[in-house]
Amino acid sequence: MQSTNIRQIKAAIRDQAFHGTTQVSCPWGRVVAVSRWKGQLRVMIRGWRRWYPVESVRIEGAGVALLQEQRFLLPPGGC
Repeated sequence: MQSTNIRQIKAAIRDQAFHGTTQVSCPWGRVVAVSRWKGQLRVMIRGWRRWYPVESVRIEGAGVALLQEQRFLLPPGGC
């Protein structure tokens, strides 16, 4: 599925890094980081050294829980 939701993309990147069940990519390669700058979605691609603007990223292999809008509450003081 294509996504522009930064929280959803970050959750998928976290799953990609630690569980390996999800793949986050754009037309140029695998995405390892995402940010929004001046309203534009930007990604860092594995092996490349700078941020690239994109319209959306592709998330493959994600479960239903990952794709739903979720808000995580952290305990005081962080993790």
